[in-house]
Amino acid sequence: MAKIMLVMTHEEVDTNIAYSLICFSRYGSAWDTGRRRRAWLANFTEEERRAACRLFKQARGWTVGRGVPDKVTMTEKTFCLWRKLAEFCASI
Repeated sequence: MAKIMLVMTHEEVDTNIAYSLICFSRYGSAWDTGRRRRAWLANFTEEERRAACRLFKQARGWTVGRGVPDKVTMTEKTFCLWRKLAEFCASI
C-alpha cells in the first residue's frame, strides 16, 4: 500500500505547522521540568518520541537556521505528529 504524501508550500507550512512554537518550547527552560517529562512519556509512544527528535531538529533549522524551504513533502503521519507536538508544546 502506497503512503499518502503531502506536499506543502512555504506559506502552507507557516499556516499549518507551529514549528517556531515547537522550537522555542523544546529548546527553552520549560523542557527541563519533571512535569513536562511525565507528560511526554504519558502522551507520546516510543515511536513518536524517536520521530519527534528529527522534527525538533527540523523545527530549529526552520526557525533559526536556513528557514522553511519553498516545498516540503511529508507523510500524513508526520503532519499529524507535527500537530500533536504543537498542542503538547502549547500546554507546557
